[in-house]
Amino acid sequence: MPPSSVATREWLWKDGFLVNTRLSALGLRHGVTTRQLGNMKDESCRRAAAAILGLFAPLTLKQVHGAKILAAFAENDGLEADGWILDVPGVSVGVYAADCVPLYLWSDDGKTAGVFHAGRRGAAAGMAKAAVAAFARLGVSASRLSASTGPHIGACCYKVSAELEKDFPSSSFVRRDGGLYLDLAVETRRQLFESGLRPDRVVTDSPCTASHPDEYFSFRRDKQDARMLALLSLEQWPS
Repeated sequence: MPPSSVATREWLWKDGFLVNTRLSALGLRHGVTTRQLGNMKDESCRRAAAAILGLFAPLTLKQVHGAKILAAFAENDGLEADGWILDVPGVSVGVYAADCVPLYLWSDDGKTAGVFHAGRRGAAAGMAKAAVAAFARLGVSASRLSASTGPHIGACCYKVSAELEKDFPSSSFVRRDGGLYLDLAVETRRQLFESGLRPDRVVTDSPCTASHPDEYFSFRRDKQDARMLALLSLEQWPS
């Protein structure tokens, strides 16, 4: 059995993944890998993880901590961007994370979905807002979207310098014991709410990567090039 620190009410442990309860209810194949499945920068690990979900090897990106989002087409594999949006089945995609937020958004009918990478720089660039705008370009309004953040570094551990106060509102920081801590979940929620998502459809209850070395990679903690992968496909699980 996995330790209790792996799962939350929004994210459940299954076969080395965290899977989202609401995405699972729509039948979409997805999951965030845990440390158990290995370093996802290794192609063989990516293929093996995707196979557990019954998927082919996912398309991935050269992530640059921005707010560029690409459609899930094979010709976009390996290009510079930090998010994917899907509106056709038959392909799987992934974004790497090891402290940054893996953000999932999806339409109420499950026919359009996306997965996005948003750390400090991506959040400052407005990745969550860019994600909602990408759905709008496909004709999916914010009122039809739901969102969830996967495991990422929490405000409990993300101590930052005062110079970041110029990039975010004061509500996105926690001040504790003379230190300044950035709350990426709060900042992501703020951007999604400002973009028109309903508060009851946004859940940012997810584990802190830096707090649990046995379950998650954390670049801030380990200073190593090891990553989890947030996978997504519109392929349905068999009913």
